Amino acid sequence: MTKVWGIHNDQVPAAQLVAEGFVSLGWDDLGDLRDIGDNQEAMKAAVAATYPTTKPGAIPGLAGYLRRFAFEVAVGDLVVAPSKQKPAYNIGRIAGSYEFAAGAPVHRHRRPVEWLVTDAPRDAFTQTARYELGSAITFFQVANHAEEFEQAVVDGVPHVSEAASGNEQVRYALLQRTILEILRDRGLSARRVVVDELAERIDFTEFELVKTGSGIPRYEAAVNWGSVDMRAAGWIDKTNSGWVLTAAGQKVLDEADPESDLAKISSAAYRDAQAAKRADQGRFKAGSYPLIDAAVKLIGEGQWTTYSDIAQAVGTNPPSVGEYVHRVELDGHHRVVPVGQSPYRPELREALEAEGVEFDHRGLPDPRSRVSAEDLREEMDLLGLLPKVGKRGWLIRGSSVNGKDLVPTWREEGWISLAASNLREVSAGMSRDELKPIVDEDYAHASYHVKGEKLDEFHAFLTRMEPGHLIATVDQGRLYVGNLVGEARYQPSPEGDSNLVRDVDWVSDEGGVDYADLPAELATKLKVQRDVVDLTQQLDTLEGLLETETEQVPPPVYVKVELDAATPELAADLHVSQAWLQECIDLLNDRPQLIFYGPPGTGKTFLAQAIARHVAGDNFRLVQFHPAYSYEDFFEGYRPTASGGFELKPGPMRKIVDQALANPREPFVLIIDEINRGNLAKVFGELYFLLEYRKDNVELLYADEEFNLPENVFIIGTMNTADRSIALVDAAMRRRFAFLPLHPSEEPTDQILRSWLAEQGLPARVADLLDELNRRIEDSDFKIGPSYFMRPAVHASGGLDRTWRTSILPLLEEHHFGELTGAQVAARYGFKVVAAAIDAPVATLAEAADGTADPD
Repeated sequence: MTKVWGIHNDQVPAAQLVAEGFVSLGWDDLGDLRDIGDNQEAMKAAVAATYPTTKPGAIPGLAGYLRRFAFEVAVGDLVVAPSKQKPAYNIGRIAGSYEFAAGAPVHRHRRPVEWLVTDAPRDAFTQTARYELGSAITFFQVANHAEEFEQAVVDGVPHVSEAASGNEQVRYALLQRTILEILRDRGLSARRVVVDELAERIDFTEFELVKTGSGIPRYEAAVNWGSVDMRAAGWIDKTNSGWVLTAAGQKVLDEADPESDLAKISSAAYRDAQAAKRADQGRFKAGSYPLIDAAVKLIGEGQWTTYSDIAQAVGTNPPSVGEYVHRVELDGHHRVVPVGQSPYRPELREALEAEGVEFDHRGLPDPRSRVSAEDLREEMDLLGLLPKVGKRGWLIRGSSVNGKDLVPTWREEGWISLAASNLREVSAGMSRDELKPIVDEDYAHASYHVKGEKLDEFHAFLTRMEPGHLIATVDQGRLYVGNLVGEARYQPSPEGDSNLVRDVDWVSDEGGVDYADLPAELATKLKVQRDVVDLTQQLDTLEGLLETETEQVPPPVYVKVELDAATPELAADLHVSQAWLQECIDLLNDRPQLIFYGPPGTGKTFLAQAIARHVAGDNFRLVQFHPAYSYEDFFEGYRPTASGGFELKPGPMRKIVDQALANPREPFVLIIDEINRGNLAKVFGELYFLLEYRKDNVELLYADEEFNLPENVFIIGTMNTADRSIALVDAAMRRRFAFLPLHPSEEPTDQILRSWLAEQGLPARVADLLDELNRRIEDSDFKIGPSYFMRPAVHASGGLDRTWRTSILPLLEEHHFGELTGAQVAARYGFKVVAAAIDAPVATLAEAADGTADPD
């Protein structure tokens, strides 16, 4: 039976594939696949050996499609190759066996092809077929729409009209020119007047009249967007009374060619202005900041959003949004407010009130004027601002619906559902604007927050989820995956537990994947407590699981980040044993929180930094706790600005977590110096729970999001026992951290100074002095560490005596405060007294203790 295959090629241009008659795959270092053979396990082993940095979860899928390409594809099968250079498909027939083109510069794994259809517009095929071809897998069998591509070969490709091809757009250039003309003709005009006048002067297309998620037509959203650009270009000015044309705007009308695209000119001006602002700040260079610019531009007058909404829409975190929006002072920044709080400066609230936003008695803006994260995402998608996602993954919960476990029925009968118990009959493809009044009415009894969640879930289920997307569900500790194959339908159920239904092709009838075998980032996402969760960021993992089920091989084993082992060189540099260093690393691998504790000068912070640098390179940060340190300093909080207001800023913990989430296969280390000097319950807040439960989520104090602590974040703390005994540390902290002592009389600290002295070519007498001094100190928490003596200045002329007088004796005077006088401390611990005990052992300890020996 003829099969249809899909293949993606990002290295060889489509024109070359067609001209030379082949399709190809990369991974050239594997060599001729015929030498490996038609064996999945052998192919996996070869991939793992040749590409050791490949994610373990990706190896089965990669090995599977290489094996299929070389051995399973038959001569006569059809292959569909999407072009990377244009929105088109090339369809051909496999004309020969697998070949390894050793002389080719790239993509040496090849199959000869007789091309039958070339440059077929993608829009000539159904949307569901396009989604199946948009698979994240490089090479795959086309299972659900094979007949559609076979028909294109037999009957030819259907004609595609321009409207159907998706080329229709909002006419930004016409809008901006007309706005300038309106302001020229009318003078100062309110925004609403300008929008209404546009409808009189322009015959809008059906596309431009379609409403966006926030309930306004596309052309009006374009007005909000374009007005920011025109202001940046200096063509208009905005006041509390309305918009006004500037001299520069009048000049553009008078001198610009009628065919000039004013929208491109003003957009370039805005981009340049924002780039200059970011340059002035000397920061904000990451790729998400232009997307934040775009999101704020979409918030029109009389609307507002939150830091969390923008963060979710563009894929960043709320503190980064808050810090950027207000520090750079984006046009419209007053419309971005904290979650559950009033704007942090009176003038920002006044600006919103001037635009018509009402506030309640708590100072919170009217939720009816809010532009949610989903509204922003939809509008940014319409404008082509967000990266195109050809395929998405979704979690649908069904294990506890009105007390029932629906998952076994779903898997047996091939569907998924949402209860939608109070929802009237609705249809697939409805926009958020169409759904919102229905949800508001049908769930009038619910809070605004619940109604917002229902709107997001129903819209995702009815419209955003499309055939070809991956579906996941969890039941009895196991994950099941499948492909969405049908449109949504409203199907009233007797008990109201499954009114919205969609068909799913579950990939197997076996027992799914054990929850414990899932990678931490996916397992954590599966714990988000909503009925519909977007898993697109975990799509690679889901695709790997799907491929595993299809190939009927054991699920991939996901290995968490393991820290590099201690080396002899590191041990020599630190003057400690390699075995002790390895124990530190083993403890971090086992429990990713470790505390070094001991007296001052034992090298706790130095060792913590050295170990962090060894296991994580530059991926580490250091912070020091103190009694005034707070959650807002450590994680995130509102900090004062030079202008007198406040902005949400990330702390060191939030910053390192964001880095770790962006690089899940790399270790990141946070060093907390003097950890016992902070109020840990106050500093960690809800994060304290996550130190013990890395795969769980918590709701954050200042952001409307669920947060987890990645497994690739490691924490090393230091604790000075002279400040606080370890016995006083609460049980919760002891349970969450491993503790390693660093005491001058114990390994490894007891040999550090002697090793260092020998390396420096210095006599061991200083180490003998330190040993004698510590022998005289009864309280082990106040013994003196070796680092006081590991500086060249100490061993210069007079340096040892000076260090003893100015560093060692003051510590011991503080320890014996109220017990011994300064003279008595000097008599017991003075440099000459200790030296005499080393150099002339006849001076007894008793004489030194009762002060009869000469203190000088």
